[in-house]
Amino acid sequence: MSLDYLVIGHLTADVLPDGSVQPGGTAWYSALAAWRLGLRVAIFTACAADLDLAALPGEIALHRVDAPHSTTFVNRYTGNARSQWLQAVAPPLDLAGLPPAWHEAAIVHLGPVANELRLPVRFPGVLLGATPQGFVRRWDAAGRVTAEPERLAALDLAGVQVVVLSEEDVNGDEALLLPLLTGRIVVLTRAERGATLWDAGVRHEVRALPATVVDPTGAGDVWAAAFLIALHGGHSPVAAARWACAAAACAIEGMGITALPTQAIVAARLRDDGEPRHARNVLGVAT
Repeated sequence: MSLDYLVIGHLTADVLPDGSVQPGGTAWYSALAAWRLGLRVAIFTACAADLDLAALPGEIALHRVDAPHSTTFVNRYTGNARSQWLQAVAPPLDLAGLPPAWHEAAIVHLGPVANELRLPVRFPGVLLGATPQGFVRRWDAAGRVTAEPERLAALDLAGVQVVVLSEEDVNGDEALLLPLLTGRIVVLTRAERGATLWDAGVRHEVRALPATVVDPTGAGDVWAAAFLIALHGGHSPVAAARWACAAAACAIEGMGITALPTQAIVAARLRDDGEPRHARNVLGVAT
């Protein structure tokens, strides 16, 4: 299978306020966003066999390492602020088990949620991006999750060309990103305030698009996937960030994965926001 987009990380079991469980994690939201945007997508993950993946389209290739239990999160939101508890963790991922052909994906997205990947990770000749929040998460004996972004400086991100983090991931301290800025594109997403992007060390502010928030879960993962896809498709980093802001604005207007946009919907959203120059999709085809 020839791949456009490969995401690596745990698919999770997310416990909702009513006690029901739905799949989640960066791998879930990013893969579905990329598929909805028209790409050939694959997921490399570890989770339990009882995780309900019925909503995963058959067109998305899945390599699932069997696990005794899935990584399980309980999330609670107050506005855009999230409190999180970790109830179980699946085993780490061994990339030696990755199907050989998948090493040739055009885009590889490292999406750890609970320290399940071992660095460094190398994919020569592809666009390699990371959302490293899972590398800086820690949890106490009760499972309460906190971020320790001071650990970012020690991560071996050699070969990673794009890093996307949220303000929550760095506890609001953007100075912690400074060690990451050399030789790559770094983005700090800021929810309804858009994103800050550093390209070759030069800072750019990118505003968000207006949206009616129904469910913010997975918005950062959708943003990262859309950004990597647009960047690979030939957009400049700033234009790709605007494209990603439009994709995320669409996604948060529905529950779960129900509002993930197509490329045409993203282009229309940007045109409605007064940016006709973005009225082409990320594959360079007019919409």
